[in-house]
Amino acid sequence: MGETSYGVPGRVTALAEGLWMIDLGFQERETVVTAYLIQQGDALVLVETGPSSTLAHLLAGIRTAGFNPNDLTNIIVSHIHLDHSGAAGVLLRDHAPRAVVHVHPVGLPHLVDPSKLVASAGRLYTDRMDELWGEVAPVQEDRVIPVVDDEPVHIGGLDLVPIFTPGHASHHIVLWDPARKVAFTGDVGGVRMPSMTFNLPPCPPPEVNPEAWAQSAERMRGLSAERLCLTHGGCFDDVSAHLAQLEPNIAALTEVAKTGLLAEEDHETLTARIHDWVAGQAGPIDPEVLVNLEWASPSYLASLGLTRLLVKRGVVIPHTPA
Repeated sequence: MGETSYGVPGRVTALAEGLWMIDLGFQERETVVTAYLIQQGDALVLVETGPSSTLAHLLAGIRTAGFNPNDLTNIIVSHIHLDHSGAAGVLLRDHAPRAVVHVHPVGLPHLVDPSKLVASAGRLYTDRMDELWGEVAPVQEDRVIPVVDDEPVHIGGLDLVPIFTPGHASHHIVLWDPARKVAFTGDVGGVRMPSMTFNLPPCPPPEVNPEAWAQSAERMRGLSAERLCLTHGGCFDDVSAHLAQLEPNIAALTEVAKTGLLAEEDHETLTARIHDWVAGQAGPIDPEVLVNLEWASPSYLASLGLTRLLVKRGVVIPHTPA
């Protein structure tokens, strides 16, 4: 495969024949949120939409790759968190009249009626919802197709295989492209910026499950992928080393949260503890890269997600609302 290069937000990178990465320029940062375009024959497939707040970058990227957004035939999202699928409704409604969306069956109702998803996100992001995510529009029910675990989605000359991979979210999938030996890992493959070796597992509420995540990591290892394409950070070819970090880093991060909670730290203090641990693991890197990592996997969400996990399992007793 060709070398991957990174540049200004919105830049398109050709990764292989018929495969492009689009940097969506989330919050005008580099490689914080990316999407992928796959073309073969008459099929033009978008993997991840990003949020509507980055839709202009997505549309520009599709055009830079040599296509028109209305050429899109299929959209596949790893899960329904807004940074991965938030633009789906607006994209289909306004720009991609022929496209259909493929999603985990548990996530499907929330694309058709995103009201509960928006309400849940609103409790986390309050008055920053529009700035971060933009419009979240419903997708017509007849334009959403549920995927089946390990059953190829046949799109023109493409066979793309959804692999059910819970851990970050119960409705998460990894998309496997066996022809190119590329796995599009969403969030369950971790978050990693281009100049880093450290792989950070994002642990937001409400569904973090370390045991399920470990099983998902094993399924990813079994794919024999030659390249992992992350939604947060881009693509990496050191597949074994990257995936090997998932279980120990989840365990270590959980232990960091447990230590803070047993010390009765409040949410702000625990967030700072997690941020400091992440910064230490990331090593001596450009401070701007650390900022990008924080945007991609916010420490305050890890604080909330891991608190919920540890309280639910009775490891700690809540001293403040979890």
